[in-house]
Amino acid sequence: MNICKLILFDLDGVTIDTEPLYAKGEIRLFKEYGVSIPQEDWKLFRGCTEEKFYDLSMNRYGITEDRIIFQNKGRAYVREEFEKHLDFMPGFNALIKRLNGQYLVGLVTATPEYMFKWVDERLNLSDIFEHIVYGGMTDKGKPDPDPYLLGMKQFNVSAQNTMVIEDSVHGIQAGLHAKAKVIALTGSVDIEDMPKAHKIINSLDEIDSILINSLFKTL
Repeated sequence: MNICKLILFDLDGVTIDTEPLYAKGEIRLFKEYGVSIPQEDWKLFRGCTEEKFYDLSMNRYGITEDRIIFQNKGRAYVREEFEKHLDFMPGFNALIKRLNGQYLVGLVTATPEYMFKWVDERLNLSDIFEHIVYGGMTDKGKPDPDPYLLGMKQFNVSAQNTMVIEDSVHGIQAGLHAKAKVIALTGSVDIEDMPKAHKIINSLDEIDSILINSLFKTL
């Protein structure tokens, strides 16, 4: 195993195919309050913590509902969508097989503990990743580097030997701020809105040891 090289995965939109499910639940929630989320606003929400999502959305759209009621409704609607269809991203399982025995792999997500554990029970993420950082484990969440810095600390691996796979603006920024090499996966954010990652890909199938090693060698 290349024990000094670490690959840190984001969860939503990289490991599991949940971005459309979140969107469906959130559209249902906001519809109750007469709000139709403009397409250009979705990029503001992707990759942020649950706390920040509700703060930002309630302020942005002038929602005066009790915060707890609004949040609990949102959680319930999203979980209903997850119950209908929850699966890994295309190419994820094959990628893990390619990395197994070659690199250390960890997970760093803004998803809060209660939701992560619910997903973990269904997809056994703890069997895939040796160490996991979920929302609330650091004082600051993405786009601050703290979650990724904690992930590196768990493995005792430096930023120089760490690669991050992300799909959101906040997540890409967090990886860059942590001084890791960042691969940005398209699909959740328009390419023109992405921070300048070290490599942009359209599919997890593009990631192999040649790509990984070439990025580690360049920086």
